[in-house]
Amino acid sequence: MAKVPFSIGTHLIVKHLGYTHHGIYAGRGRVIHYSGFAHLFKKHPIEITSLAQFSHGKKILVRHYQNPKYKGRAVIRRMRSRIHENDYHLIINNCEHLCSWAITGIESSPQVIKMMNRLTTIGYVSSIMSYMNSLFLTVATTSFALVLYIKKKLRDKAQMQLPNHLNKQKDVKK
Repeated sequence: MAKVPFSIGTHLIVKHLGYTHHGIYAGRGRVIHYSGFAHLFKKHPIEITSLAQFSHGKKILVRHYQNPKYKGRAVIRRMRSRIHENDYHLIINNCEHLCSWAITGIESSPQVIKMMNRLTTIGYVSSIMSYMNSLFLTVATTSFALVLYIKKKLRDKAQMQLPNHLNKQKDVKK
């Protein structure tokens, strides 16, 4: 009998140039993931693919969680509940958000935060150097504009989720 490569509900990661792609192992060599722009800039929904299609021949890493809210088949049920959703957004609803939500109940994407921090650093360095060259001023301005856009998108998403959180708290108190 063939060895199962991962346990069901495992958060899988594949490193690509400049970003990582995330999915959840669904068993029998399949992965559920938000394909996003994986199909040559054409937006695609959450789908089930083979491990080979998911990894494109690259090494698959595993993200471990200290205290996951959901495990195993519960994670798969959560992922399946969103199959065919086609609301991919690089900053507020990407493949990493989906996987963290399925396991923890909270959508998060550390790579988005890292990108924002890198852009901030580039902006600061470029603004310091801007007195030397107008190109640095352009890079600084662009970096800060992107950071502000990312922060706005994250803040807007948090505001949209706030009423749901408050309603859940009211239900718990009743």
